[in-house]
Parts: sequence; structure tokens; C-alpha cells
Amino acid sequence: MTSSKKRLLITGASGFIGSHICAELSQKEEWAEIHAISRSPPTETTGKQPIHWHQGNLLDAETPAALIDYIKPSHIIHGAWVTDHGAFWAHKDNEAWLTASLKLAEAFARTGGERFINLGSVAEYSWQSGHMIEGETPEEPSSLYGEIKLAFHRALSEQSRKGQFSSATGRIFFVYGPNEKPQRLVPSACRALITGQPESFGAGHQWRDYMHISDLVRGILALTHSSLEGAVNLASGLPVQLSFILDELEKLAEKPGALIRGTRAVSEDDIPMLFGHAARLASTGWRPTVPFKEGLSETLKWWRAQLLRD
Repeated sequence: MTSSKKRLLITGASGFIGSHICAELSQKEEWAEIHAISRSPPTETTGKQPIHWHQGNLLDAETPAALIDYIKPSHIIHGAWVTDHGAFWAHKDNEAWLTASLKLAEAFARTGGERFINLGSVAEYSWQSGHMIEGETPEEPSSLYGEIKLAFHRALSEQSRKGQFSSATGRIFFVYGPNEKPQRLVPSACRALITGQPESFGAGHQWRDYMHISDLVRGILALTHSSLEGAVNLASGLPVQLSFILDELEKLAEKPGALIRGTRAVSEDDIPMLFGHAARLASTGWRPTVPFKEGLSETLKWWRAQLLRD
């Protein structure tokens, strides 16, 4: 796909993933126009490729259609959703986001849009097998968030089957890097090591498929430029034990044993192993490039700079 004359819209553009997508694209000159929507757009952006920011709330009934009618994008990367840490699993706004996303897709089809990339989640699968494979692992979510995400994926796929536009759902597994929500595992460990304030963690026996944010962004963009349809795991395919992450951060901070382990309760149904089959994504030519230790070191340095600035 040649995108030199294409118009891209990014939703959820000021969030953790969306902000990194915008930062990456601003350093290139691939699109005729890049548009981004957020409730609170940044005051200033710099780079080779200007980004046209729109302030708005996609949960407002008229906003999705009005935005599409105004921009008429050829491509969408839809990342906006409820992301409140911990609360998003059962948040009442999940259903509102389904309604807004359907309106966005309907307007996109009506205005001749070409390709719709939906940022989905590993939560759309049943986690019992531990190894998530597109088209094989049962799609049996255990949370409202997963159910609603899956509902939108299926609606989007149906529009594609009807020939309205091309679409894919990139199912995100676990991601870390600068600007992540501070309550999540890697940021909370970084902050505890930098400030010296006590923070409790689980024993870390679980294995999870973690990816650095820059590798995830490249995966999303590779998927956008590809012709892949349906569900595509945005995963490394290489699970890492959570205790290893904590160990490495302690080594990087030169504070061995500083992170308190085993005091946080772990649910009895917590899955010991969870990772994604990455062959579909790899078929685009994408490969993860950030070594785990290097990514953790960069993230720790970023948090140190933020905390010192504050």
C-alpha cells in the first residue's frame, strides 16, 4: 500500500500507545495528512510530518460521524477506549465505546474509507490454553471489556466481508515503555526503585508476552500497511517471567532485593503462562528489535527523569 496520498486518522492519540504512534509518524513523511483526536490535544507537536489535532469526545453521540465527514480518512487506527487502570475490565463505558466505535465504522464505510485498524486485546481470547493462536484459540472473554472488544471486532469483520472496507484487529498483549500508566507493573517498579518508597509485588511466577512500546508501534504500522484481515496478534511470541522483569530492574537500579515480593494477593484463577502466536504479524516482515534489558533500561531512565523533574 502506497500511502503518499492517503489520509490517516488516529483515535486515542494522546494515550500511552496513541502518543507513541503519533511520535513515530511525525518523524516520517508517509501520509498526505495525519489527523488525531483527543479530549486534550497537545499544545505543540514537532517533526517532519505535521499532525492535525482535533479536540473532541468520541462518546458524544454526534462526534464520530461528524469527525469522519470532516476528515474523510482513507485509513483509521482506532485506539480510543476506556483505559482506567484496573477499572476498565468492568467499566460501564465499555458499552458506550462499542456504540461509538460502530458509529465510527459506519461513517468510515459511508465516506469511502479503505482500511480500518482496530486496536484490540488479548482479553478477547479464552486464557486457559496459555498460547493464543488466531483462528484456533477460543474467543471466550472472561471480562466485560473482553466481551465488548470482541463484539466490535466481529462487527468490523462483518463489514469487511460485505466489502465495505478492509479491516484488521491487532490484539495487544503486554506492553511497557515510557509514558505508561504509573500503576502498571514496570512503571510501579521503576518508581519504587527511584523514590525508595515501598511497593509490594506478587511473587512473579507468571509468564507474560511483553513487548517494548516502539516494537508495538512498528507492529501496528506494519499491520496498517498490510493486507491482513481479521485478528492479528500484536505479540512477541516470547513470554518472560514477571520475576525476571523485577530482577532486571533491580540490577539496573543497582538496588538488589529492593522490590518487596510475594505480598500482593494473586487470584486463584490467574493463568501461569500467557503469550501470543506471532506468525501472522511476522508475515508482514515485522520483527521485535528492542532487547528486553535495553528496553527496561530506557524505561527506568525515563521515569528517573520524570520524577527528578517533578
